[in-house]
Amino acid sequence: MLKKVLRELGFASFLISLGPARPHDKNPLSGVLTTFPKQWLEHYCSDGLIEIDPILKHCRRELVPYFWSAECRRARGRSRHFWEQRQRFGLRNGLSIPLRYELFRGTLSVAFDDSQAGDKTDFSSPAISKLFMLVPYLLAGMHHQFQNSIPARQSLTSKEMECLYWASAGKTSWEISQILTCSERTIDFHLLNVRRKLGSVNRQQAVGTASAYGLIAPAGGRPCYSRQR
Repeated sequence: MLKKVLRELGFASFLISLGPARPHDKNPLSGVLTTFPKQWLEHYCSDGLIEIDPILKHCRRELVPYFWSAECRRARGRSRHFWEQRQRFGLRNGLSIPLRYELFRGTLSVAFDDSQAGDKTDFSSPAISKLFMLVPYLLAGMHHQFQNSIPARQSLTSKEMECLYWASAGKTSWEISQILTCSERTIDFHLLNVRRKLGSVNRQQAVGTASAYGLIAPAGGRPCYSRQR
């Protein structure tokens, strides 16, 4: 449906990504939904362009949209190389919108059809105005997907939920052990199980994943582990 709507607005292709603020997967296309040219995606990976990708850097740090043509004109050095490579594969004009959901960060990038692109570098384009109206619905859909796509949601024990909550509040294993009156080794054991069940490589990623799936309250809020049995 998104592909159809974007085509009607005059966008030739799109890319959506959403993940931890500090991704741990070495595959730059992990979790990405896109209709960008396959050849570009292969080149992006093989040429290591993720290391110089100004779109990725912008959308992780900023909230304002990123218009490609304006940034291309200002680019120098390695950034200039990045834009030249994109243009080779037909990604000449478009924009990228930073996405935020809980502790996750991402991007909605869209490329205009060449025939309709012109020099769309501001909000005067009706298509761009309508695109921004789609963003809340896109995030709502992704929220629904998060809530229903994690099989471990009901398998976390009450102790694991307690440890996860206090970890989300920034507590160390020793501090959590003092709060829950058990050994530090026991806390590490529970958090290791949490990581395994959520498919996370470390504690920070487990907290981000759990928060995105609605398993824990935001840090500082009331813990929801009392509902888990």
